[in-house]
Amino acid sequence: MSFIWHEPRKRILSAEPRISISQQFLSLNKACIDEHFKDTDRVKIGYDESSSKLILVPLTKDMSGMKIIENQNSTSRYINAGRVFKNFKLVDADNKVKAEFRGEYKCSWDSVNKGVIVDLKNDKVE
Repeated sequence: MSFIWHEPRKRILSAEPRISISQQFLSLNKACIDEHFKDTDRVKIGYDESSSKLILVPLTKDMSGMKIIENQNSTSRYINAGRVFKNFKLVDADNKVKAEFRGEYKCSWDSVNKGVIVDLKNDKVE
């Protein structure tokens, strides 16, 4: 017999800023943290329903806002956003984020609003 062996590899990390949406969390990859959030641990989150865009505005350390949580076992960081998703009506009847919104997104800096924009219609990474 000739076996072919599976060789586990480390996950390939994106070099471009990305944000992932899961059931309860917004995850920010290392590139996103380094580029937009390295000097803070708090954000203000907004949503434009008509354009289906989220915005994450970095706050100074002395301002109150959503806490960016550091995970000891990962280079990414996350925000516990369950209430945010409910408030913006991105959840289904079971209070779980709707399937069409879950996933990884490209994000970009909005210089007018001084925050990171996530376009939920057009920027999903397939």
